[in-house]
Amino acid sequence: MPLFPPLPPMPLAPRGSGLLRWALSRVRAYSSVQAPPAAPRDQALYGFAQPILGARVLLADPELLKESLIPAVVLGLACALWATVQTDHTQYDWFKHFYKAFALLAPLPSVIFANHYARLAALIRWRLGLGACGPREMPLSMLIGRMIRQALIVAIGLGPVVLLTAMLPGIGSWLTNVVLAVWGLHWVVADAFDDAQVCEPGESLKESIQRDRDAPPPWFVRIFLRWADRIPVLGRPLRWFARLCDKLAMDSRGEIFIMEQHREISLGFALSTAALLGTPVLNLLFRPIILAGSSHLLGQLEKNGHGSST
Repeated sequence: MPLFPPLPPMPLAPRGSGLLRWALSRVRAYSSVQAPPAAPRDQALYGFAQPILGARVLLADPELLKESLIPAVVLGLACALWATVQTDHTQYDWFKHFYKAFALLAPLPSVIFANHYARLAALIRWRLGLGACGPREMPLSMLIGRMIRQALIVAIGLGPVVLLTAMLPGIGSWLTNVVLAVWGLHWVVADAFDDAQVCEPGESLKESIQRDRDAPPPWFVRIFLRWADRIPVLGRPLRWFARLCDKLAMDSRGEIFIMEQHREISLGFALSTAALLGTPVLNLLFRPIILAGSSHLLGQLEKNGHGSST
């Protein structure tokens, strides 16, 4: 039996009732298990509601909550131990060292607990009634390679754009910070979608990974290639850079293509993710909440034939 049985449609406030009431009624309605709406504005609110649904999923099932807390507890204990060793016995200093260690160690669970999250993603889909699937578990060497490639593409992938914005007088520094913030959030969403990937029934790990890699090149690679065709002198090195970025981003091709296919949903999901990242305490449980939300989202898209990366 699904974790959340289908519920009757919740009443949605009309647009004339006020923007806030209209939006809140849809976020509340879309934080339950259901397919995406058709209207683009509603799709953005549907995406925004997915982390809320993720939190509800974890709180409603003790088994899922326990499994989701294991990485967070291990990471939290490691950070607490480090803060205790480094602190000068003032509360402020302890929290300062704790969150500094948390920021530095946050990428580690994506490697150490990657297969744990893969099993959790498959379990969440099954518990939500989104069909049978298998966890996409990978060997450690493959996980490390994927982590290195993603770190490199995040670090250098927007290099030409950052150089251009930095040269703008007056607003260059401000615009560069905005571009980098959006770029970082883009990869947080792509990483969340990657965590929620599963193997379809009868599909091997190799076939699942190849399905993602067969997706079109990411949007930023296509933009760089178009620029390269129009710039006479710098076109050749820019084309080389675009191809390098394509190789570094090959593990995320499928996820980025899904984001491009569903821009409104992805935008709403990104805004909700940013709010969750900025909320104290909840940000410690950020990864399992986002995993639950993205597992439901991708499961619904694939169920309705809109989540394929090819």
